[in-house]
Amino acid sequence: MVNEGQVKIFFFIFVAAQLYYFITSYVQLFTTPVLATFRSVLGHGLPMARGAANVINMLCGMILFTVCRNSISVLRSTVLGRVIPFDKNITFHIWIAYSICFWGTVHVVAHYFNYMNVAKVFPTSPEYLSLVSGPGWTGQIVTVAFFLMVTSAMEAVRRKYFEMFWFTHHLFIVAFGGLLMHGSFCFIKGDFGDPCRGGPTFWKAWIVSGVFYFCERLYREVRGRRKTKISKVVQHPSKVVEVQFKKDTFKAKAGQYMFICCPEIGLFEWHPFTLTSSPYEDFCSLHIRVVGDWTTKFAQRLGCRFGLPGEENMSPPKDLPFVMLDGGFGSASEDVFDYEAAILVGAGIGVTPFASILKTVWYRLQNSADPVALKKVYFVWTARDKQAFEWFSDLLQTLEEENIDHFLEIHTYLTGKLKLSEVKNICINDGEDGKDALTGLRARTHFGRPNWDEVFGMVRNKHRGADIGVFFCGPKVLSQALHKACNKFTESTPDGTRFYYGKENF
Repeated sequence: MVNEGQVKIFFFIFVAAQLYYFITSYVQLFTTPVLATFRSVLGHGLPMARGAANVINMLCGMILFTVCRNSISVLRSTVLGRVIPFDKNITFHIWIAYSICFWGTVHVVAHYFNYMNVAKVFPTSPEYLSLVSGPGWTGQIVTVAFFLMVTSAMEAVRRKYFEMFWFTHHLFIVAFGGLLMHGSFCFIKGDFGDPCRGGPTFWKAWIVSGVFYFCERLYREVRGRRKTKISKVVQHPSKVVEVQFKKDTFKAKAGQYMFICCPEIGLFEWHPFTLTSSPYEDFCSLHIRVVGDWTTKFAQRLGCRFGLPGEENMSPPKDLPFVMLDGGFGSASEDVFDYEAAILVGAGIGVTPFASILKTVWYRLQNSADPVALKKVYFVWTARDKQAFEWFSDLLQTLEEENIDHFLEIHTYLTGKLKLSEVKNICINDGEDGKDALTGLRARTHFGRPNWDEVFGMVRNKHRGADIGVFFCGPKVLSQALHKACNKFTESTPDGTRFYYGKENF
């Protein structure tokens, strides 16, 4: 329960609240005398449709809070962060979206039965009611908008076509606009009193989160639209570009992430990246791996060349473009300083948040006026390409040379294959000056995947009875393996060692 307790309890409350609200709405609508006439025509279809609609209203009133990143960044550092799993905001966002899909299906299916029942009594057709009537055409618009938002947000689509996901997700404006109108046509009339029974109700559930989200989005737009000049660009091996910039108004903590926009490429395209600089440095930096359309265009505009078709005709840029920045936003890695010991695991470019953290730990250990509870860091970096280790080789070598109080222990793992010539070169040069032939570090490079049982067992034996933070950035498969290892090696006794797992989640 150390790693799943909060989430499981929160999920149980989330599901229970939906079921309770649906059941109470169903009972109220099935027993109220105000709707006796319509209930005689529609039967159970009326409370089914309206009960599901009430739950949808509640969910739509919650979903915008999950993407108020500034507020979440602040709240996760308060006492509420011990109760509410703020770092799971995107997971909760997805739960709400799927719940809306479920209750939306219940609502739609129930109403189609209602349309057929109404057509038996009144001179109209189900087709007219579902497509032409006010509730019908607004419902169709809302359904199509939600369908496009959900399908474009699927992981396979989002990772390959991020721009499609980004722009399609803004159909929430259309969906919420349709929902605001959907209940305003007084389709279900009461037998006495106000026939429209108070009119539409969606706005009552949505207004607070809508205003809250609008204010936050406005603040982010004002802050993010300030142009920032890039001060330095470094092209690293394996198609990684380091971008440095200076912005006096920009403030972030170690391990946080931010959104960047290059207006020359797309005025409304914002992409998230983890900061690799420390708050103690006089500049901010990002390491961006060139894997998609936007990152390729951005890197080429910065003057980087990767041997891609058409690059031979590109002339060097005369200047560097302006960019716009929005952030920093809180992440799980921020909590690394709350533990006595920490295991930082980066896979490939997933090492970026830990560059910022390692720098910050080093700075704080040097400054006795800014003490840190963290005394030991086990840094594990896995990469398929040996050239990837060059991205932060200077940083790691510096930290290893000035290893204050032996706070850092480095473990590098090469999981990709080597050419025969590379193997021979390693055999000849490895160990010269006591340094590894691949990384230039005193710590030796391991070949193959880490044995997590050995890693966690070693750390547990060295830190008996301690709370240890495990932080990861990388692919889902490795995340699952680390999560299981944390649970496996956590001891249930009061004085046992506990491993707390945190994953970067944009």
